[in-house]
Amino acid sequence: MFRNFWFSYKNILYRAILKKKYFTFLRKIFGTLFKFLRKFYLINFSPDIENLDKVEKNKFKNFNLDDLFINFNCDKGSYCVYDYEKKITHKYSVFYEKYLKKNKKKKLSVLELGSHEGKGIASFYFFFPNANFYGANINPFQMKYTSKRITELYVDVSCKEIVDNLANHINEDLDLIIDDASHNLKDILLALPILFRKLKQNGFYVIEDADQFKVYKELNPTNEKMTPIQILKNIKNNRKFSSKFLSKTDKDYLKKNIKNFYFEKGKSIVNGYNISDIVFLRKK
Repeated sequence: MFRNFWFSYKNILYRAILKKKYFTFLRKIFGTLFKFLRKFYLINFSPDIENLDKVEKNKFKNFNLDDLFINFNCDKGSYCVYDYEKKITHKYSVFYEKYLKKNKKKKLSVLELGSHEGKGIASFYFFFPNANFYGANINPFQMKYTSKRITELYVDVSCKEIVDNLANHINEDLDLIIDDASHNLKDILLALPILFRKLKQNGFYVIEDADQFKVYKELNPTNEKMTPIQILKNIKNNRKFSSKFLSKTDKDYLKKNIKNFYFEKGKSIVNGYNISDIVFLRKK
């Protein structure tokens, strides 16, 4: 527990230094420490954070993954409720079931980038009853669920050094990595070659919301022409391409180590455009 706290605390301070926000750095020395102490209190004494280990064992016995996403109001499911109104969301549950259902009973190690309040991890907690989870987020104080099977960590996916630190901190290889973090084009491409190396053989690397740049221009601030999906399709078809965010070493590694590419589309529509692209990459 202390090792995980020290990892997150260090990297929060490191991020402030990298961004040359020195006043923020000084403020975070004490403010972040207080937040960790407060989080420790909430985990142990507050009803606002739910201990999933204490949920009745058979409560979700007959739930499929979409049922679980809906129960925890996670936008990976077919709908969410916002302000008492039901809204269609990504419906990624179909694809997670399609590619991962056969691993349901295995003792998996799972990392989710962008775990936020933990709704996705809480859903997967009951879908994969023997799995252990790492929830990594830029705000490590958002998680509303706790468990002996869940480890909370800090990550800033826009910073290569911090993503490297995360890969080194997790001292095991992983069966499943889900990138549901910033959805920024650069960040997706920065994290992929670093964390793909953490996957076990036949493990899956999943990129959610992988092509939202036509709707959300701020996710492509440098106006790159080649999106992650286009890059991955070029890798799949062994075509030459250039990317300022992937080195030759990265490209060669991905070409040699991705066994299968699965490109899928969910159901969420914004301004007439389907923003629910999801990619499953299986490692050789």
